[in-house]
Amino acid sequence: MGEVLGGLAVFGAVIAVGWGLGRAGALPHDADRILTRLAFFAATPALLVTTLADAELGAVLSARTLSAVVAEVVSVLGAFAVHWGLLRRELPEAVIGALASAYVNAANLGIPVAVLVIGDATAIAPVLLLQLLILTPTAFAVLDTTTRRLAASPLRRAAAPLRNPLVLAVLGGVALNLTGVPLDAVAAGHVREILDLLGRMAVPLMMISLGLSLADARRSRRGGRRAAPASAGQERALWWAVGWKLVAAPVIAAGLGAVLGLRGVGLLVPVTMACLPTAQNVFMYASRYERAVPLARDAVLLTTAGFVPIVLLASALLR
Repeated sequence: MGEVLGGLAVFGAVIAVGWGLGRAGALPHDADRILTRLAFFAATPALLVTTLADAELGAVLSARTLSAVVAEVVSVLGAFAVHWGLLRRELPEAVIGALASAYVNAANLGIPVAVLVIGDATAIAPVLLLQLLILTPTAFAVLDTTTRRLAASPLRRAAAPLRNPLVLAVLGGVALNLTGVPLDAVAAGHVREILDLLGRMAVPLMMISLGLSLADARRSRRGGRRAAPASAGQERALWWAVGWKLVAAPVIAAGLGAVLGLRGVGLLVPVTMACLPTAQNVFMYASRYERAVPLARDAVLLTTAGFVPIVLLASALLR
């Protein structure tokens, strides 16, 4: 688990850089939004295209990976029911709350965690594809409609996912994969080089923008601008999200895996996938749509800090 802890330390250091830049006033007040938009419209789409173009889409689902995928779906739907039905959050906030509660960090932490805990990184691929091809477009469709970022006509509502750069990147990467067209063969490989260069910026941009957002939040509190009346409800939603992610989601995965006949190390696959912390993408989505940003930001930090002991406990019990 040393490699995972080392990776978390690197992420923490980059977030600290963003926080330090914000505290020092080295960047403008709204720099976190600018960096988020850069990640949303350029860096992350490039990363998605190259990732999906090279992915093994035809991998056959085993009972282990099937249980991980089903657990992710059940966990998202259950969290949405809590945020919308129990906590009475507005629909956009409930969507962000559900993602913060169950949308796992499959791309950045999922692969090293799968290798170290399970010994095989292929288990993360179906979860990653589920998130990119189903959960993300569905969330964007709801957010684009309910936040009125598009005209309210039925045609434009139906086309909402196709106007999102991340969805277009997913579709483009899958199309390249299915047609067998290698990126290295396009424009003498320069397209691959450009996409790789942009894609490498995605995670650092999101980490620095996260740190800037934390510094801005502290500045606002010190300046007496508490986000108050709504803060009590937001704090309640945050602890529901963190508790769901670190406790309920692994329990759901363990139950579904047991129903599918998994035991011991086999059951460790879906449980480990469910233990992964909230993805930084959720913070980017919340910032882009300007809904439940503090919830997404704090859920990423708290679940990233708390998932390691949960994974270690699950590994000790199931091995």
